[in-house]
Amino acid sequence: MSYGPDRNQTFNILIPKERNNVHAIVYIHGGFYYSGNKLWYPQFLTDFSKNNIFATIDYRLVAFGDINNNTNMHDMISDVNDALIKIIDVANENGVSIKDFILVGHSAGAQLGLLYGYKYFKENNNEKINISACISLAGPNDYTDDIGWSSMTYHGDSLQKRLLRLSQIGTKLTGHNIELMQSNWTEQNNYDEFKAYVEDISPIMYVNNTDKFPATLLVHGKNDSIVPYSNSSRLNSALDNTSIPHKLITPTGTGDNHMLGGESNMPDSVEPITYRNQPWVNEVREWMKEYLK
Repeated sequence: MSYGPDRNQTFNILIPKERNNVHAIVYIHGGFYYSGNKLWYPQFLTDFSKNNIFATIDYRLVAFGDINNNTNMHDMISDVNDALIKIIDVANENGVSIKDFILVGHSAGAQLGLLYGYKYFKENNNEKINISACISLAGPNDYTDDIGWSSMTYHGDSLQKRLLRLSQIGTKLTGHNIELMQSNWTEQNNYDEFKAYVEDISPIMYVNNTDKFPATLLVHGKNDSIVPYSNSSRLNSALDNTSIPHKLITPTGTGDNHMLGGESNMPDSVEPITYRNQPWVNEVREWMKEYLK
């Protein structure tokens, strides 16, 4: 189903038999901003679709190296907003009223979900949308975590290569020139020139103790080589200073666990991600049940 003119502005939706005040669980896929699709979702989430709306959304993607593609983080978050509004419209057309949304995302999708739930929908005063909870699976939560990001080997086998790659990513996402020159880039001389842009795309910067701030569940493995585990531990610590319900789950295991033990490891997969014998999945299920009552 389409919510905009771009070929990536689509979503899939399951409508439950229940009609009154249902929850809407919306999944936002990962793929490091330039790949992935709405069919690449955790299969266990469909277990909740019997009594709740379940939807998976696509969004516009960035294209590194393509000067004609100007998609940035704000465009992707705007897509999330437009998709949620369309989901409400489809629900209404089917006689279903939505009580609230739970946003679930993996990797880049987790960042989009948190930025939307923490900042975007409040700034736009969209009274039709209520975000009760956000679930971040290995999400980039803090781009001021310079030492953490500088150690991520996925982005290059040397510090120089990693800094170049991360600079390119930051420039694309913010629409402003980001130049990372040392592992502790928050201490480099020209950091103030782009500090505001780095903070703008960091969900941790919007944590506050106000009403309707979404409950937050973080799932992140310590062996992640794509997004630093410290991103989630830092966000969890920031939430500790509030009364916001939150939890950090740290899956165990050897090897890179950015996929959190999921059997699918390709961002362009058209198969749901299956998790077999992963204890964290049961923890997520139980946590979600608290917000689906």
